[in-house]
Amino acid sequence: MRGEKGGEKGAIPGGRERGGVGGGGAIQALSRRSARRVVGARRADLRRCLTTSAAVAALTSYGLRATADASPSPVDTPAANPFARENPVEDPTGGAYTTPTLLFIPAASVPTWNVRIITSLDVQSPTAPDRLAIGSAASNGLTPVGFQPGIGGELGLPGGVTFGAGTEWVGGDPNTSATPNAAGGLSPYFQLRLHLVGGKDGRGLRLGSSATYKFVGFGGNGPDPQDPGEVEIAVSAQYRQFRYEIGVQGVIGKDFATTDADGEFHAYAVGRPLPELALGAATQVRIGLVSQPTDPPADVIAGGIASLTLSRWQLACLGGESTVGLNNGAQVRAGALGEVFGTVRF
Repeated sequence: MRGEKGGEKGAIPGGRERGGVGGGGAIQALSRRSARRVVGARRADLRRCLTTSAAVAALTSYGLRATADASPSPVDTPAANPFARENPVEDPTGGAYTTPTLLFIPAASVPTWNVRIITSLDVQSPTAPDRLAIGSAASNGLTPVGFQPGIGGELGLPGGVTFGAGTEWVGGDPNTSATPNAAGGLSPYFQLRLHLVGGKDGRGLRLGSSATYKFVGFGGNGPDPQDPGEVEIAVSAQYRQFRYEIGVQGVIGKDFATTDADGEFHAYAVGRPLPELALGAATQVRIGLVSQPTDPPADVIAGGIASLTLSRWQLACLGGESTVGLNNGAQVRAGALGEVFGTVRF
């Protein structure tokens, strides 16, 4: 019995040991519950952070969409006024509305409401005695040297249209007329030209056409009545790049004083060692389509050309030969020709 009681008493420490073990399990259970609460709190904090981040992202996206919606669309943006003055970007090559020679009518138009002034002077030797000539006429009827000044202006209009007007000296030197009349040597002209194809950046292919009315003499020369003049229709094609450009042009002319009509071919080609400097050659060939027996069959101008452009200013020259005013019927005669001209746009 004592042994059994002893055994029972001996069981008490064992129960305390089990009770000790049971107390540690409670602590562990409590620790696990605390850990779960901490993890749960952290998960809640994480969910709140994610929710807040999503809300911020949504608000940011909405704000961006609202800002984009507030930006004007192409439909809302007012179109540029086609009648406003155009301020072209400065082009070191001079721009699409210029050419390095006066033998060629530009295909492009002068910028809208811009004005371009052109002055020129031709010197030819020998020359006809009515071309502001210097010296006595030789046996062939020609004088040693003569001058032909000219001045003109161009105005850019909306729609790619350019209006031009000016005058050149074409003969009628008062020193050779029995009744001096300086106006008889002037040849006023009026011109309209239209830019058909090509951008305004001065690069690539461009096409244009023009109609020019010329008086031959103004108010008559001495006793002669006013010449009714002539009209010329031209089509121009140019290809311009930064380092080179070429141009070809066809012209049909009709004289109103006679039955005469002629055709002309103009061409030039230049390279640009510098963007502002053009060097090359140009030519003009006129062939009589309907002419009088005493008229020359053709006239030719050809020579080397150079052009320097500085901002809105241009200075250019031509040196070569010309048969204009020198031919005697079917006999073709040529003389030296020098030409200098300057332009400015404002």
